[in-house]
Amino acid sequence: MDFSLTDEQLRLQQVARRFAYDELQPQARELDRSTDVREAFPRDLLRRASELGLRTLKVPTEHGGLGAEILTEVIVHEEIAVGDTGFAMTLGHCWREGWMLATFTTPEQRDRFLPEFMSDDTYLTSFAITEEHAGSDHGLPYADDLEAGVRTFAELRDGEWVINGRKRFITNGNVARLVVVVARTRMGVPWNQGISVFLVPTDSPGFRVGRVEDKFGLRLNQNAELIFEDCRVPAENLVGGVHEGQRFRTRFNRGSKSREAARCLGIARAAYEAASAYAHQRVQGGRPIIEHQAISTMLAEVAMNIELARTLLWRAAWTADRDHERARPLEDMASLFASQMAVRAATTALEVYGARGSLRDNPVEKLIRDAHTMLPPPIGNTAARVRLGRWLAQHTSPAALVPSGAVPADEIAARSPDGEALPKG
Repeated sequence: MDFSLTDEQLRLQQVARRFAYDELQPQARELDRSTDVREAFPRDLLRRASELGLRTLKVPTEHGGLGAEILTEVIVHEEIAVGDTGFAMTLGHCWREGWMLATFTTPEQRDRFLPEFMSDDTYLTSFAITEEHAGSDHGLPYADDLEAGVRTFAELRDGEWVINGRKRFITNGNVARLVVVVARTRMGVPWNQGISVFLVPTDSPGFRVGRVEDKFGLRLNQNAELIFEDCRVPAENLVGGVHEGQRFRTRFNRGSKSREAARCLGIARAAYEAASAYAHQRVQGGRPIIEHQAISTMLAEVAMNIELARTLLWRAAWTADRDHERARPLEDMASLFASQMAVRAATTALEVYGARGSLRDNPVEKLIRDAHTMLPPPIGNTAARVRLGRWLAQHTSPAALVPSGAVPADEIAARSPDGEALPKG
């Protein structure tokens, strides 16, 4: 693996870094204090990110985007997350769902949805699978449990799909123009054998937003309950084939765990940078506290773990661009390590600041909340450990994680997770 970045990766890294430091970070601290979480949504920053090409980062170049691969995504994602991890999550959904619209839909679906997504600077997307009693089981999954998985149901009536059910904790749910909805289309079988995926515009009849979640962290990122009461969408809004939702979902969800790790890495870096700047200017005992061994060794530990997390993340993302199956355990490792490391980094920053760190006008208090909010979603660290443990139980040597040969990118795009060829559209 070559750790040198391409000219385009360096350019995008600098664009995202300037945006994060100069525009996003200062406004994020103010918006985070909003009493009503809905007022924390940064619409002006979304427009600015669109102007810079950041909202459509992953859309292929032939459709007007920047065509970023997963490694490029995580490089940019880290920079944006330094400014605010919640806003990075908002953009990350546009990357995934925008790429899906451009790559995995039919030509008719692409013509209907993609042009408006590309032209409207405030167009956001959402992915709705989680429900009140169905969350982490989507990432394990409980393949033989008929009670696990989504309960939202869709059936075809008079040329339309009619959807009934509720979704919970849906990112961008109350600000999205288009929701990619996972619903059961066949009962009496395990959920992963009987789900389908639908494109649901948020002005569809029978669709409405319920409660907007009031989280203690990641407040710029909106999470909402979505309610479907005889919600009707055209039959042509089915994506990837009826009952084929699990294969399709896994196919377009490549790199999601890497993006999670990048967001955690951004929190850790923001905490380190804030603590380091404070340690250089805070004088005690006649010299800056960075010159006190107790402080410098604490920050050295954080810096070391940031580098370790980034190295593991880049390897996971690089592998995900080439061999999704081999990347899965690496991505789980990267997200687990980075999320735990972010909490430790923020806690260390609090110690460096001392009592000042708990004050609302210092950055550390927000970073503590953001870091802890990254521990559960979307599958949860405990469930991720279970999934990683299952993988390890099937492999007796860590050499299984070492790439044995590159797979052409066009061949990867045409594969399902089990290696079976899938037709485009």
